[in-house]
Amino acid sequence: MGLSFTTVQRLMTAVLVATILVAFTTRDAFSTAWTVIALSTLVGFIWAISNKDATFTYLGLNSYGILTVVVFLVVSIIFAEWCMTMWGTESRVGIYGLSLVTVGTFWWTIEMMEPSVTNENQ
Repeated sequence: MGLSFTTVQRLMTAVLVATILVAFTTRDAFSTAWTVIALSTLVGFIWAISNKDATFTYLGLNSYGILTVVVFLVVSIIFAEWCMTMWGTESRVGIYGLSLVTVGTFWWTIEMMEPSVTNENQ
């Protein structure tokens, strides 16, 4: 069994409190936005891991799928770092966004061109 709904609500309340504290202490919209994004993502991952069986079944993940995600992220990071050295820029957010879109487009295209394998013995 996973986390109960009340536990997730408590975690999201803690995210709200932390975000408000960051907003009042830093007075910086970007720090506040990154705080809420990071903490909400962390709560989402905690919930998904606590419901691992249901999450993996629903998303159709197996060891091959996890390996594919890890390889995709590593290739995207390598491409982004290469682009930053090639263009001589320090704009990490833009370069990483461009890297994810570019590598994702190639990855999706290659995936669509592969023939699908079906098991006809069922």
